[in-house]
Amino acid sequence: MTRGRGVGVAALVLFASLTGGCGNGVQDYCGALSADNAVFVDDGTGVGLLNHLPELKSLAGRAPDDLTAQWQIVLRALQGLHDAITKAGLRPGQFVNGNPPASVSASARASIAAAASQVSQPDVVDAFNGIDQEAKDVCKLQLGL
Repeated sequence: MTRGRGVGVAALVLFASLTGGCGNGVQDYCGALSADNAVFVDDGTGVGLLNHLPELKSLAGRAPDDLTAQWQIVLRALQGLHDAITKAGLRPGQFVNGNPPASVSASARASIAAAASQVSQPDVVDAFNGIDQEAKDVCKLQLGL
């Protein structure tokens, strides 16, 4: 094989991998992201995302292999926040501007605040950014993360 032809084959393989040439996995994921785009609407606190945790888990299950780690980081942080809220006897919908009702105990507030701080940690933000960037680059979607 000549050098020029080898480069052409390599470019074709790269293009196929970026466009889902190894099956419909990427296309299915992009379709699911497009259909479930509303799940990414949040007030900046992460609480809004909790209302769509089942859908986010489903999207993560459909994600290409190169996003598996990012999705796991995001889901772990969101699940931790969800668990802290549930343990306090609350639902995400009871929060206003990211704040729990005034009747919540100080210890429950502290637990929720600690879990919420995990959602804004650099590794979680980087994971969100990676998911968002792939949606832009590969799926041509703006998630709004």
